[in-house]
Amino acid sequence: MTSTASHSTPRTRRRILLVSSLVIGTVASLALMVASSWVPFLDWAAVVVALVAGFLATWAALVEFREWRGKAAAEAAEARAAERTRTHQLHETQRRVLTTVDARIQAIADTLGEARAELDATKEELVGTKVTLGETQQLVSRLRGDNEALRVENTDLHRKLAAATETDAEADVLALPRRRATATSTEWDALEAPTVVDLDLQRLAQPFVAEVQARHAN
Repeated sequence: MTSTASHSTPRTRRRILLVSSLVIGTVASLALMVASSWVPFLDWAAVVVALVAGFLATWAALVEFREWRGKAAAEAAEARAAERTRTHQLHETQRRVLTTVDARIQAIADTLGEARAELDATKEELVGTKVTLGETQQLVSRLRGDNEALRVENTDLHRKLAAATETDAEADVLALPRRRATATSTEWDALEAPTVVDLDLQRLAQPFVAEVQARHAN
C-alpha cells in the first residue's frame, strides 16, 4: 500500500502538470493572439507559450509512458515468474502423482503375481486330487467287481453244497451195528472225537474247500 501510494503521488503530480500546462498554454496563447492585434510582436510570445506548454505536456506524457512501459514490463516479468513457479509446481505435482501411480501399479502387479502363483498351486492340487479320485474310483470299481465275483462264487458254492446234500440224502443208509455203552465209549464221547458221519462230511466238503482256496489263490 505504501509503495503504491508513493508511486501514484508523482504520477498524479505529472498528470496535473500535463493538464495545467495544456490549459494554461492554450489560454495564454489565445490571449496573446488576441492581444497581438493591438500590440505588435505578441504573436511571437503566443507561439513561444504554446511551444513551452506543448513541451511540458510532451515531457509529462513521455515520462508517463515510460513509467507505464516499465510497470508493464515488471508485471510481465512477475507474471512470467509466477507462471514458471506454477509450471514447476505442476511438474512436481505430476511427478508425485506419477510416482504414486507407478507404486500402486507395481503393488497391483505384485498382488496379481502372487494370485497367479496361488492359482497355479491350486490347479496343481486340483490335478492331484483328480488323479487320486480317479485311482480311488478304479479301486472301488475293482472292489465291486471282486465283490460281485465273490457273490457269484458264494452262490455257486451254496448251489454245489445243496446238490451234494441232496445227493447224500438220497444215498442208501446202511444199517450200522449198534454199540453198547461201555466205559470205552464213554471215554470216546468225552473226547468229542469225530464220528464216521463227521468224517464223511469232511471228505465230501474237502474238494469244494480246495476249489475255493485255489480260486482265492489265483
